[in-house]
Formats: sequence, structure tokens, C-alpha cells
Amino acid sequence: MRRENEFLYTKLYKTLKEQICNGHIQPGEYLLPENELSSHYGISRKSVRHALSLLQNDGLVIKRAGLGTMVPEELIIEKSEPQTLRILTPSPAFFVDRGLPVFMEAFKNKHPHIDIQVLGLPADKFWESFRSSNEMGLIADLVLVPDIKFSELSCSTDFVDIAPFVTDLTDTIYPKIMRHFRSDGKMLAAPFTFSSVFFACNPDLFEQQGIPVPINRWSFDEFVAAAERLTLAQDGMTTQFGFSMHPVANRWLSLAVMNGFTPGDTANHKHVLTHTLSVIQDLFFRKRIATTFPEMVWPRTPFIQGKSALVLTTTFEMANWQNEDMNFIPQVIPLPFDDGCATLLLANAFMVPATSQNVQLAVSFIRTALEDAAQRELTDKTLFLSVKEPINASAKKRSYLHSLNIANNQIDNNFFIDELFDDDIRNELEEEMSMFWLGLEPPASIVAACERLVLESEQK
Repeated sequence: MRRENEFLYTKLYKTLKEQICNGHIQPGEYLLPENELSSHYGISRKSVRHALSLLQNDGLVIKRAGLGTMVPEELIIEKSEPQTLRILTPSPAFFVDRGLPVFMEAFKNKHPHIDIQVLGLPADKFWESFRSSNEMGLIADLVLVPDIKFSELSCSTDFVDIAPFVTDLTDTIYPKIMRHFRSDGKMLAAPFTFSSVFFACNPDLFEQQGIPVPINRWSFDEFVAAAERLTLAQDGMTTQFGFSMHPVANRWLSLAVMNGFTPGDTANHKHVLTHTLSVIQDLFFRKRIATTFPEMVWPRTPFIQGKSALVLTTTFEMANWQNEDMNFIPQVIPLPFDDGCATLLLANAFMVPATSQNVQLAVSFIRTALEDAAQRELTDKTLFLSVKEPINASAKKRSYLHSLNIANNQIDNNFFIDELFDDDIRNELEEEMSMFWLGLEPPASIVAACERLVLESEQK
């Protein structure tokens, strides 16, 4: 047992020494508190103190009463080979190309000696690929996860509780978003950007048809009437659609939410789903004023190509439009609400794997991303939103935030998709709907399949 304890504190001593010498922990910065070092590395407080004592003997740290253990400000570190911070992300992911570089640049300004390596894993098999990469020795320091992937996480012990490291930076984050990534008092993921699902339009097409672009609240009937006028045909062929959207759950379910679909109201679910799917079927197959597009055609979608006047979208998707040679400037417009004022939310967050050997460095990256300066840079340079309400309020027009349904307390009316259906139900429901999107399956069949999936889930 004695030899084992010696090995543990020696290993921690070497790990911390390497982090200091490589610049992960810079002169003037504090090490993690003793209890957090003990928890993360799975050793006793006594072993932690022994390792810190060895570092102090080397002159690499000093202890400050009431403050903690710090690397001396006057310590001179000789240059060494660059260290690498590895970030795993789903691929494809809109944020990686347009938003992540903002945080990377801010981090590099603080840690110029650190190399950052971004590695993409297949989005459809993300957690499976993550585990495989670990087994092959590709240990990530940070993992970028959309809210849907976070909800699919099966083992929370695989990741570090980030709360103790970032509590001073989270006070102004929208509470709705913060709550989504907390569980049992732990914060397993730190959100850094989000979006609602909303409408964008091609104002040029509206002008060509003499239709005013909606700037205030409009009804669903008014939306349908506009889509009819914006749909054009020639020689019996549709040349322009009034409306388009990607046929995935986080698009069509926003229409259900607009129609009053809420978590827990099972008595009303069947009615709302039937009505929503009937409306979709009416738009796409009876009136023929709307169209979908498969994921494989991205980025050549009808809206980007000027062949659709309206689209159901997100800021993630819009940010990526900046890469495209579009001949018009998309305009965000209010959602066509009737009684309820709610839509879906999406968010991206960072997680720190428990296997990371660079926890302090990973936490430093997260802190950089959550600092007001980096969040402002994100909103100024890109179309992504900050997770901090005051920054969005100062950077975006009030009308814009209202159109996204997130101004004031509007965001609390919205839902993350896993609040409506768990992952298994959602995935199976999307498979069940493949024929529906071709016009070959009636709404009643989809609703029946949904009821069956919910019942099976409750019986497990």
C-alpha cells in the first residue's frame, strides 16, 4: 500500500510539473484547490499535499494563505516543445468553421505556446466514436457537444463537473440554458452559444410579389397566404416555393410547439400532433407551396439558391450561409404565432472528459469562451448568439431578439427537443416519418407510431 501511495503522489507531482513547465499553468496562475485535485486524480488529500510539497521544493509553486497554491510570478520557464489541446467535435457541425475560431484565437492570445487540434467524429455515431478514440489512445481534452448529443450521454461519470471552475462567469447566462446542462447539482457541460428555431425570409422575393415583409407579429393563416402568393409555377412546374425546411425533428417539432405541444400534456399531444402533421401535409402535398430538402444537398438548398422565399432555420445554419455566394441578404422575421408563443431551442456546450490529463488547460479554454470579451467577439464577428443575455441585448436589435422569441423572458416559453421526446423515441420517430415526407404516409399513422413509442418507453 505504501509503494502504491508513493506512486500516486509521484505521478501527480510529475503531471503538475509537466503542466507548469509546458506553460499549461503559467506564472501567476493558481493550481486547482487540493480537494479538486484529489477528486479528479482519484488520490487522497494527503498524497496531493505530498505532491505539492515536492513542487514547492523545486521552486515551481508557492503557497499563499487563504488563496491557494500558485506558480511564482517571477518563475522563468524555458521554452519547450508545443503542447497540444485536443478538441473533439461532431462532424459536420456549423459552429466549428465559423464560431470556434473566435474562441481559439482568444485562447491563443493567452497561451501562444499551446497548439490546438480539432478532430471531427461522425455526428450520427458520436459517442460510439468517442469511446473508440479513447480506446485507441486518442484522449480528448475538450468535447464540443450539441444539446441533442448531451441528452444522449449515458454515463455522467465520464466527464468532469465544471461548475467549481466557472461559477464566476455564469451569472448572466440565460437560466433556461444553464438548467439544461445541470444535473444533481453538477454542470457536466458549459454552454457557450445557442439558437432558437425561427423564420428567415428572402426580402427580394417578397418585394417582387408586392408582399410586405412581416416586422410585427403575424398569424399562421397570414403566413400560409403569403406562402401561396410566393409560390410560382411555369408550364405546370413549380419554379419557386413559398416555404422550405429540412425534414428533421428539430424543425417540424417547432411547428408542433407553436401549435401548443408542451411536455407532460399527454392528453393534448395526439390532437396537437395530428393537427401539426395535417398542416404540414397540406402545405407540402395539397397546396404544394412548400418543399423539403435532404441533408445530402447541403449547402445547395432551395432557400440559399433563391428558390424559396421562407425557411425554418437557426443561427447555426445562418452563420454558415456566410460561406455561400448568396445574391440576397436573408432577413429574420417573427414566427407566425397564433395562441402560443413558443419554439424550440438548440445549444452547443463544452465538456471535459475525466480521462483528460490537461484538465486545467481545458478549463482555461472554457473560461476563455465564457468571458464577456470572447462572447462579445462571437456576436460581433459572426451570426452566433452569446449565451449571456446582457451581451445579446447590447449587440442585437430588440426586434431581432423578439423575432427569435428570446427577448425578455420569452426564452422561458421555449423547449429543448429532449424535453418533448427522449432520444430513442425521437430517433425512431424520424425513421417512421420517412414515407410521410414523400407524401406516402398519413398523419394518423405517424401519431399512432408516436403513441406506441411513448408507451414502449414508459414500460421499459
